[in-house]
Amino acid sequence: MFGPVNLTVAGLEIREFGAQDAPQVAAFVTTTDLTALPPGAPQAVAEVDAWLADTVRRRLEGVGVLLALVARASGEIVGSIGLRDTDWKSGRSEIGYGVRTSQRGRGYATEAARAVGRWALTDGGMRRIQLHARADNVPSLRVAEKAGYQREGTLRLANWDGEKAHDLAVFSMIATDLET
Repeated sequence: MFGPVNLTVAGLEIREFGAQDAPQVAAFVTTTDLTALPPGAPQAVAEVDAWLADTVRRRLEGVGVLLALVARASGEIVGSIGLRDTDWKSGRSEIGYGVRTSQRGRGYATEAARAVGRWALTDGGMRRIQLHARADNVPSLRVAEKAGYQREGTLRLANWDGEKAHDLAVFSMIATDLET
């Protein structure tokens, strides 16, 4: 099981989604602006409360964590980051992130990916954090590199978007990467 997460970096608070986020999450759903929410986020306002409760269950069961990226100055949720596909025996989890279109280019994803990777490798009990990004998603590739993840290679035609197959770049962070 992962412990509670509450990190502060630059202008962000990185914390678990909670009941206090219901109004903002509902607004994202209502406007269909889901870029700040992780995959599997609610598609209807009626699903918001159950989804928020499920985020805590995921952490307690050790499946992963879903975290809100909250701008400290405004209290606005500007994105999300999470760990998923956690394998406790191998000490591995995969990180993913997303930032609202209107909030991109401010370094939020980079700061969050760095902080959550560090947390997972120190307090989170993981030995390896991996990251997959479409090879043609240049901004996401830059985030991974700037956050300190090491590129390991390419999974050729490993991602299907519903119409076409795409290559995935593979990155990882391990404890020795934190020493540099």
